[in-house]
Amino acid sequence: MFSNARSIPLGRVAGIPVRMSWSVLAVSVVGSWLLATNALPRIDDTLLLRWRLVLALAGVLFFLGSILAHEFGHALVARRHNISTSSIRLWIFGGVAALSSSAKSPKAEFQIAIAGPATNAVLAGLFFGTEWATTQLGAPETVGMVAAGLGILNVLLTVTNMIPAAPLDGGRVLSSILWARTGRPEWARLISARIGIVTGGLVVTYGLYEVLIQDRVAGFYTAVIGAFIALAARADVVTASIRGRLASTSVADVLWPFPNAIHDSLSLNDVAVALGPDSRSVPVQRWANETIGYLPTQVVSNFSATDRAWTKVSDVMTPVEMVPSAWTSESLLDALERHGTEPDQMLGIDPDRGTVVGTATPSQFRHLLVAPRIWGGVPDRTD
Repeated sequence: MFSNARSIPLGRVAGIPVRMSWSVLAVSVVGSWLLATNALPRIDDTLLLRWRLVLALAGVLFFLGSILAHEFGHALVARRHNISTSSIRLWIFGGVAALSSSAKSPKAEFQIAIAGPATNAVLAGLFFGTEWATTQLGAPETVGMVAAGLGILNVLLTVTNMIPAAPLDGGRVLSSILWARTGRPEWARLISARIGIVTGGLVVTYGLYEVLIQDRVAGFYTAVIGAFIALAARADVVTASIRGRLASTSVADVLWPFPNAIHDSLSLNDVAVALGPDSRSVPVQRWANETIGYLPTQVVSNFSATDRAWTKVSDVMTPVEMVPSAWTSESLLDALERHGTEPDQMLGIDPDRGTVVGTATPSQFRHLLVAPRIWGGVPDRTD
């Protein structure tokens, strides 16, 4: 969302690094000043400016703390489901908890998603309770109003985040329910993301209405929020569509079955002549029926014509034990989640016999990684 160079490290909480965008710092300073000089005097104009600044700054800090608590709600529940969080970041549109992976069950998806809004709901109760307590104790009215304002903001965070549209938490709740009913996680996430695109478009439209019809400058911010929702939802459409294709494709579907072996003494020129420009992974043998490694033929293009003449297969092959492998019966999504999006090569292992029955390189499944149309439709193949 933003680079480390453009953010401020705030330390680690529960082992999770926390960072804040410089934009949040700027908005916090401006917001504190406006709150102290414009809003709070309407409640109590006898309060000295320095105390209004203290209250305003405290209000802003507690609001940022509410956003952080929301993200930690996600992160700590995700940890219970063996999903780590690489960082939590505050930026101008809220916070982001960078989870290491997607939920593995609809129950986990629901619990992780609902944890953030639930945290804000609890905080809203605490802030409203604080308002009541300060009133009973005879504290200045301004203190109670700041607490009440924080309670209202946490209610808004709870309600808006529960809108059933990705990337909002309500969208994740919706996808968890659809997943539980259908057993199709990526389809459920795709539906939620599509709703998010529509929701973002409606918010943009309302923002433009505020600007053009109601002459309200705040409409620009509303429109930007809507654009962010729509763009984030579009990213979710891409992710869900690609993951859905990979989940419905088995490793066996993309293998080059029973490839012929080449000898380790061949030069890369010999390989280029024998196998042509196609990207494949071929077994390398030194003695008959003794496979000592595998060669992804695309490495040939990394060498000049002169170097290919004297470079042998044995110099650049990958030993058998270092080549990623997957059962032919498992989904390509599961295999790639273990080995990365585009491993140089991968072996398909027959689960019954425990033998290699084929190989795959990224060229054999790259068509499954193509971004879909805006709504998630499959793009036309050009290869």
